[in-house]
Amino acid sequence: MQYVHNAISKPMGLIGSAWSIGPTGSMGPIAPTGLTGPTGLTGPTELTGPTGLTGSTGPTGSRQPWGRRRAATGAAVLLAALWPVLGSSPARAAPGTGRLLPGETLRAGQSITGGHDTLTMRGNGNLVLYAPGNTPIWTSHTRGNNGASLVMEPGGDLVIAAPGGRTLWAAGTGHHSGSMLLLQSDGNAVIDAPGNVALWSTNTYRQAYADTQLAAHGWTRGQARQFGCLSNIWMRESNWDELAGNPAGAYGIPQANPGFKMAAAGPDWRTNPRTQIRWGEDYIQGRYGTPCQAWAYWQAHEYY
Repeated sequence: MQYVHNAISKPMGLIGSAWSIGPTGSMGPIAPTGLTGPTGLTGPTELTGPTGLTGSTGPTGSRQPWGRRRAATGAAVLLAALWPVLGSSPARAAPGTGRLLPGETLRAGQSITGGHDTLTMRGNGNLVLYAPGNTPIWTSHTRGNNGASLVMEPGGDLVIAAPGGRTLWAAGTGHHSGSMLLLQSDGNAVIDAPGNVALWSTNTYRQAYADTQLAAHGWTRGQARQFGCLSNIWMRESNWDELAGNPAGAYGIPQANPGFKMAAAGPDWRTNPRTQIRWGEDYIQGRYGTPCQAWAYWQAHEYY
């Protein structure tokens, strides 16, 4: 199967740590600022939206030191939307496997694991994707619905259903019989139709890579919190878009200014999000020490 990166969609408005684009239900950011511990999982397992994700992020055109300028404002959410109906008597998923086959269900408290990532159906009804540092990087924003289940419907749609069958969330990929949910090793969860056709994705490979780089920079203590601070900054700067801005000015995910500064991290700095992420985390470490210290500065000045 081919890995999916940008093939599905770009974030549309901001995940503080995830996104929602459905016709029903409201978008909600998932930057981890309120993390509550789970049962059977260590570390954070819930994402609550950071404050200040909507509205203005400060004056444009303002002078900003250290070669940094914001190119984008607003908040994006990397979820996926709501729709269809729950099939009857679905089979249970095999816990621990990295896929959910047609007709299978992930019940409250169950998880599937693929690569280094884990997708967990929380007991409170929230579906959460965790990166290797046990960092939440995507959520369905359906908490408050105890006992809900995730169902890979035979018709191809992925649905979160409350007890009794009411649809809480859906990927909107129906009419593709035989599709399955796969956890890729790059940090994406993908609905794959027969013929290796990607119908939907969490589009979280950038966030998953950034989380692994936190450990490479020594930010393993409170790693989920550090990721939340990092995501808070980069959501507002670029919405995690490696093509945001102008290479001659502020550019890329970290909005290096000018963009060619990122050549220090690799010759493919114009298009490779991993190169940009490494450079951005190096910049934060050298200038502020940690992402949360950088985020504190950003909140006071609206740039970093």
